[in-house]
Amino acid sequence: MARTTKERLIHIASFGIAGLLLWLALRGVDFAAMKATFARANYWWLLPIVAVTLLSHWFRAVRWSLFLDVTSDARGQLPAKPVSRSNAFVSVMVGYMANYAGPRLGEIIRTANVAQKEDRPFSTVLGTVVVERILDMVTFGILLFTVPLVFSDQIGELWELLSAPVTSWLSATSTVTLVGFGLFAAIAVVAGLWFLVRGIQQPSSRLAGLADRFRDGMLSLVRTGQPGRIVVLTLVIWICYGLMAWLPFLLLGQHTVYSIGPIAAWGLMLIGAVGVIIPSPGGIGTYHFITIQSLALLFSMPQTEAASYALLTHTGQMLLYIAVGFIGLLFLGATFTTSTPPNESTTLEH
Repeated sequence: MARTTKERLIHIASFGIAGLLLWLALRGVDFAAMKATFARANYWWLLPIVAVTLLSHWFRAVRWSLFLDVTSDARGQLPAKPVSRSNAFVSVMVGYMANYAGPRLGEIIRTANVAQKEDRPFSTVLGTVVVERILDMVTFGILLFTVPLVFSDQIGELWELLSAPVTSWLSATSTVTLVGFGLFAAIAVVAGLWFLVRGIQQPSSRLAGLADRFRDGMLSLVRTGQPGRIVVLTLVIWICYGLMAWLPFLLLGQHTVYSIGPIAAWGLMLIGAVGVIIPSPGGIGTYHFITIQSLALLFSMPQTEAASYALLTHTGQMLLYIAVGFIGLLFLGATFTTSTPPNESTTLEH
């Protein structure tokens, strides 16, 4: 499938940033000492780590399905049966696998797979994905306020650590470039509003149909009629994330040496999430850099020990996502595509 020059440049730039940050994060690491750390690890902890990781994404798939259940099908009629939770789960995992190939590529792929398997318009499913991501960002923003409570004595140094990359980038970027970014963002917002308004003004146009289906997906949040269940699922997802951050310390035996309990791991998880949000393929480089620096600052953990934790958590998740995503592609008939389904475009089956 052909890609535009713009898409190629974006991917090259994202991999370049990821590679640079990964090199900075691992520069000076004693890999012989890291090997010894992994040799004495207790790998029985892998079982609960894998279980909690898969559970977190199963709950995410269930929550997403609640949005999809109240959307219309490709014929504009409300479906009589709920969306398959297993299809939603496989799509989520295939999407996570695809994110390592390009930033946010997985969102398009999981959208296309569910649209095809569940007979939903691509634009409608994309609307539910946007709603889910907005919900995640709002939740993340709220939960960030717990970080100062966890690391109250070091919040100033922590803020300096997290803001330093942004400050350095702003100081090194010309005013013209910054203005260009601002204009691009403004144009994107105006274009999105025009897209929706145009659809309202011309209800018979093809653009109107796309806008209507996208709005259908966006409004799914308020149509579910299950706000309590959505809140509970969201909290459970984030609790699982906290456990996913804490259990690797037990595997490596670092929890006693550096006095890292579940609460401290919760705060570290939120800090590390900043590295995942930054647009690099699957958080490669960005997650490692922020996590290693945070462990050194907050727990006085040597770089090699911190790098062992960062590599274990990130690489372990990556291998799990690739394995489960591949199984989904191979045995469950998931669609690996970056285009829309047949009712709106074409797909590529693997």
